[in-house]
Amino acid sequence: MMAAAAAIIGLAVADGLSFQSASLIFLTVFLVTGAGNAINDYYDREIDAVNRPSRPIPSGRVSPGAACYYSLALFAVGCLSAGMVNQICLGLAAFNSMLLFLYARNLKATPLAGNIAVAFLTGSTFLFGGAATGLQGLEANQVPFLLSFLVSMSREIAKDIEDMAGDLAGGARTLPILAGERPSAALAGAFALAAVALGLFAPFGRVYLAIVVVADLFFLIAVQKIARGDATGCQKALKKGMAVALVAFFAAALLRANLLWF
Repeated sequence: MMAAAAAIIGLAVADGLSFQSASLIFLTVFLVTGAGNAINDYYDREIDAVNRPSRPIPSGRVSPGAACYYSLALFAVGCLSAGMVNQICLGLAAFNSMLLFLYARNLKATPLAGNIAVAFLTGSTFLFGGAATGLQGLEANQVPFLLSFLVSMSREIAKDIEDMAGDLAGGARTLPILAGERPSAALAGAFALAAVALGLFAPFGRVYLAIVVVADLFFLIAVQKIARGDATGCQKALKKGMAVALVAFFAAALLRANLLWF
């Protein structure tokens, strides 16, 4: 839901908000993200048996084969929906579908490459929404994309720190396993601080700035928590901060379209 909402905000930032476009954009991102989650659970079933045994596959509620076929079906329907918007959206949906599959199968166990892939995929939801209006929509969403990329990089590294035990058991080669917990925590904090700086200097006006300051406070809390070894708390703070940032971008887009008055 959050990814699909980000795509709608990307559409609003690109001044292309309409019921038909918003419906197709929302549906596409909802389906492709769901497909990525399902295929990730399929390939992570052994690691999840250690880290999260209550998930559908390790718990036995869903068979691995069913999860795989379900994921492929969602990818196909999501790309079909993207093609109904325009060719740029279809290309981006197809590329992201392939990247989600490769991430689950190969890149997740590759230090930093997997984190970068997830951060790009998360930020690209804004680009996908903007793509509904053409190339100018992609350009209009550069700042939301970059902010989401930075926050996602921080959160992904924090997640790897949290999952070290299960990843070691599953043979994964994540950054915290290879470089150590403290350097990885420092890198996660650096990405969060970069997000703070970008958020403050984005050219979206005073209303945006007033809201994004709250998001930046959550990002700073995340830095404090990761510095104290609280990877779980860091992730939660980053997620809350990104939710507030979404509101800031949406408010800026509505204000620019004269749909919001202050």
